[in-house]
Amino acid sequence: MTQEIKVVKAEAVGIVQWARQLTVTSEQDCQAVVSTLAKLKEIRRRWTGYWKPLKEQARQAWQSIVAREKEGTDLCDEAERIAKQKVLAWQMEQRRRAEEEQRRLQAEAEERARRERERLLREAERLKTPEKKEQKLAEAAAVVVPEVKVEAPATPQGATLRSQWRAELVDMAALIEAAKPGTVAASFLAFDQKRADAFARSTKGQVPVPGVRFVEEKVLAVKGGEK
Repeated sequence: MTQEIKVVKAEAVGIVQWARQLTVTSEQDCQAVVSTLAKLKEIRRRWTGYWKPLKEQARQAWQSIVAREKEGTDLCDEAERIAKQKVLAWQMEQRRRAEEEQRRLQAEAEERARRERERLLREAERLKTPEKKEQKLAEAAAVVVPEVKVEAPATPQGATLRSQWRAELVDMAALIEAAKPGTVAASFLAFDQKRADAFARSTKGQVPVPGVRFVEEKVLAVKGGEK
């Protein structure tokens, strides 16, 4: 830190001490405060002016480092994305085939069970002895369809396959309509403070908006000191 900036800092420290000890009891006091605040703006300008080129140098160096870092991470990200997509596509295809095969085998098992029940029922119809007929009917009723399972290839060791949910906004009007107090839909709506403040400034609070209150605040502005 140069001697010049040390002087500026000392001046700033002095202004802070002045502000802490300040009492305003008259119009003259107000005018004196405004005059001193104008000097404070000059102190701020000199202080920030000292650090500005150093900040710019640091920012440029940081941006250069980040750009070089990003070159490598982008390549890694692209390779990971492509490889994962191919593995996932293969796994999804295998799962589809396994499900398709399972449905086919399940249908065959159901058909075999149906035919077996029908065979036993026909035999029961041909029997004359009530006891034997009842036994054959019981056998037909006891025929069950086995549950067929076809397993898809396991997820590679070191990886996990999980479901990841996300939301997409498809109808803002419908969301707003459903956003009654206390509902989940209401929690999805966020108040845009920046845009609302800009609207308040441009309309000076003269254009009402349901659910929003525009507040006028007084802010003391002080002109900068001489450069």
